[in-house]
Amino acid sequence: MRIYLVNPSDVAFGVGVITPRWLYVLAAATPKKYGDPVIIDETLESMRPGQIRPGDVVGIGIHTANALRGFEVGRIARALGAFVVFGGIHATLYPGEAQELGAAHAVVQGDGDVIWAEVLDDCANGKPRPLYDGGRVPADQFLPARWDLLPRNRYMWASVQTVRGCTKHCSFCSVWRTDGQKPRQRSSEAVLEEIVELRRLGYRFIALADDNFYSVTLADIESAERKNDAVRSAELKRLRAECFKFMDGLAELPSDTILFTQITMEAAEDKDFLDAMRKARIRGALVGVETVTAEGLKSIYKDFNLSGEELVHRLKLFKRHGVHVLGSFIFGLSTDRPDTFEATAELAKQADLTFA
Repeated sequence: MRIYLVNPSDVAFGVGVITPRWLYVLAAATPKKYGDPVIIDETLESMRPGQIRPGDVVGIGIHTANALRGFEVGRIARALGAFVVFGGIHATLYPGEAQELGAAHAVVQGDGDVIWAEVLDDCANGKPRPLYDGGRVPADQFLPARWDLLPRNRYMWASVQTVRGCTKHCSFCSVWRTDGQKPRQRSSEAVLEEIVELRRLGYRFIALADDNFYSVTLADIESAERKNDAVRSAELKRLRAECFKFMDGLAELPSDTILFTQITMEAAEDKDFLDAMRKARIRGALVGVETVTAEGLKSIYKDFNLSGEELVHRLKLFKRHGVHVLGSFIFGLSTDRPDTFEATAELAKQADLTFA
């Protein structure tokens, strides 16, 4: 029984922008008795169906943008007699689609770090279950990726993960539904070990592939203290200290290391955090601005963001600390008006965003 892990894509470019980390995490979760899985990233080259044999297992990870190609891969693999297993954000939220459109024998909802071995054993015994609940595993059970299986010189950026989950509940975002609203933060040592391995493989551009690297805000701590919740306050402070410890470790890496992350705008209120980012050589961050009006922010449950001149000031704080901002915007909200496009472009210019 051969194991295949497929990252679907309609177009193969021959080179990838960033390593799809989930492929290499599931490779680490694959028991040794099944051998090393065959990793197929279709952004590099399309799957060759002829290599799949009856009884093999084809694991397919999908988000909404590549779901249709993923379903096509699933149908092809099942027609060849393989067991088809879907996972990922889209399959977690809509498991029925993977079964109806992707010919799935099984769908894994949630994290795959622990449950994947059980799925493979069931396939080996010819009895995969239709649905598996991978849950939200604790951070100490997150598996380091099998970067030794990474093809050389095929990706521009490598990626690591420090935290899963986000305390927010923005209406447009899947993260709080799939990964939960309680941040599960890996130890700084575990992440740094992966980064050192990637550096030894020749990568100096590394993405911290977190949905919100600033997982504990000053406001969160203040709220816990106002409520006299000593346990919650201590936990938040521990997570914050671990993040600072991690950034101290990043600062010790070779000076040509460049890092990028995703973060909420609240980080700009935290001078100590921005100073630590500068020291750690985190040179860029995707910041979810979303919309430039207070009404728009309220409509998507993101009114912790600012608008107007306050927004411009806050965004400029990132760049003053050496962090280039990739501003992320959403158009098509019910609050948008004909002048929304022009107002958004003008604000992006005023805020001196590097990218938008």
